[in-house]
Amino acid sequence: MLALSAPAPGIDDLLGQSIRKFRYPSYDAQGQLKMEVAGDTAQVMPEGLIRITSLKMTFHEEGKTAMMIVTPVCFYDRMNQTASSEAPVTVTRPEIMINGTGFEWSEKSGSISIRSNTRVLLRRSGQRSYLDSAPATAGVARAESAATAETNVTVITSRSLAFNQKTMAAVFEGGAVVSDPELNISSDSLTVEFTDDKKVKQINADGNVVITRDTMRAYAKTATYALQEGKITLWGKPTVMRQKDNLTAESIVFWRDSDRIICEPNAHLVIYSDSANNSKISKN
Repeated sequence: MLALSAPAPGIDDLLGQSIRKFRYPSYDAQGQLKMEVAGDTAQVMPEGLIRITSLKMTFHEEGKTAMMIVTPVCFYDRMNQTASSEAPVTVTRPEIMINGTGFEWSEKSGSISIRSNTRVLLRRSGQRSYLDSAPATAGVARAESAATAETNVTVITSRSLAFNQKTMAAVFEGGAVVSDPELNISSDSLTVEFTDDKKVKQINADGNVVITRDTMRAYAKTATYALQEGKITLWGKPTVMRQKDNLTAESIVFWRDSDRIICEPNAHLVIYSDSANNSKISKN
């Protein structure tokens, strides 16, 4: 295995050549391993680019593995500390596993952007780390079977995703859908917030929000979903419907695991009777 360290004197002499079992470590100011870029082969290209096959990027925090990026092929810019690919990619952290197609990563900003076909698994409290089932090689970049075997998994799909590993913020754009064991949420975009210990705290949905749970269907402009509490809050002309009955208010709060609903202010309930004439009763 060939290990290269920045600025790697003489590496430009290898332009056009392929290096087998490539490894490129990066260290912090205290000499602790911060990141390692590895792959089966690496082709040195002009302007600091390296084309890597079977890429595996491993990130470390406080001496422990904090995140991994795996993809079949990638262009790594060793000067600007960036990486990009058009291929399928898996990004794994203890609390989140991301699959998608095409990505861009920047060491400076700490951001990862997934270009299309985004699919994310969110870990609940008490579940094991997704790093335990992370793909070891690019050949199994979409392996989710071990992770999805867990109960109470929350899955988010969307067209694209921007994830910042420093601020721990994830923004989903384009037909975002949350599939939870108890309910489903769809919206134009989603933002996922994490706690200080990096567990999923809240999902914020914005634009054309639709929530379904059993026979209930809810509509709103925006919504928040606190996963651990199971609490859903709706704003922006929210409506909750059960069959033909519907409830409106300026804001509506309900809970995933119960039938409790809080509506305020200006709550308005329309109940349709079961009579043949299908009459309705309106309550304020």
